[in-house]
Amino acid sequence: MANPGISPRQRPVILDLVNQDIRDVGNSLIEGVTKAWDQLLQQVDEFLGWSPGPVPSMRRPSAMADGELRAALHAVAASLIGATAPGGGRAAAAPGTAAPAAPAPAGDPRWRFNLPAVVETQVPAMFAEAFDAFRLVVGGLDVHASPAVLAAVGRLADAVARTRWLLEPSEPAQRRERGYALAEEAIDRLRSISGHAEEADDTDHADLAGEIADRAATMDARLAELRQADGLRAVKVPRRRALLGGYLPADAEPFALLTATDSRPATTPSALFYSEPGTGDPLRDFQRLQLTRAYWLAQAITLYADVCQTAAPVLGRGDWAGTITAAERRVRPLCEEATQRYRQRLRRGLHPGL
Repeated sequence: MANPGISPRQRPVILDLVNQDIRDVGNSLIEGVTKAWDQLLQQVDEFLGWSPGPVPSMRRPSAMADGELRAALHAVAASLIGATAPGGGRAAAAPGTAAPAAPAPAGDPRWRFNLPAVVETQVPAMFAEAFDAFRLVVGGLDVHASPAVLAAVGRLADAVARTRWLLEPSEPAQRRERGYALAEEAIDRLRSISGHAEEADDTDHADLAGEIADRAATMDARLAELRQADGLRAVKVPRRRALLGGYLPADAEPFALLTATDSRPATTPSALFYSEPGTGDPLRDFQRLQLTRAYWLAQAITLYADVCQTAAPVLGRGDWAGTITAAERRVRPLCEEATQRYRQRLRRGLHPGL
């Protein structure tokens, strides 16, 4: 029903004023949100040293709540993913076209198999695995705390330790010896895969298992020929525990990685994730475990930054040096705070009789 106090001639004017108010408020809101988002992105870039400008003032890590600490670490991790993605940092593609593919690493022409056997092909392969594991960790811990994510942390730790072991000697001959050792280990794993089908009496895959065994034997024989032709010794890859104990970066925690990243199911790691501190009651809202997520995110960042720094010379990514150095310097206080809080949490939460 029409309002008797407003004449038909006045209504369009009033409606125009209301619409104008709505547009003004909407534009102001959009402008404010856009400006805040741009400032946030600029702060993240400047905080990591990836754009010019002063480092913004930020709260001390000790003053942050657990959720803030996790969010700050997640921002660093996400920026690392964007800055070091395989194939990134090269010439940009024209609009509407695919990005230029990274040049394939040159391997030994005498080795005609897809399995990497030398440093030039093994380092890119291990870095790709490390990048993939890091991306899974960052995405998984952003959703909730889950011990399943620790398997990816373990894969990341393995990639870091193996890369550091491979590139430890400076002499090319010694690096080739270790590269052949990694290839030999991979061939042994292929041979064991073929054996699994025989143990399981899997007749459906008997032919495939036989083909894998034959190919493994062929590669093993060819690798022995190359080793002899190059006059190299046969060396062995250290066991996983020795690699993680001796070749992880100084800021990583081998005890945590060795005990909690084991792929086998266990009650203790699950209890550390899924138990309410103090009561031991299982949690159902896994998003609440901000500190646990922050701690493992800090471990993953430490590992990934190290593998980037170690692999960069072989990958031809000298441009990563400044980026990784700046990121490590600025993320270290966050990692130290997360580690200190998590250790205190474990001391309070573990039962004395465990």
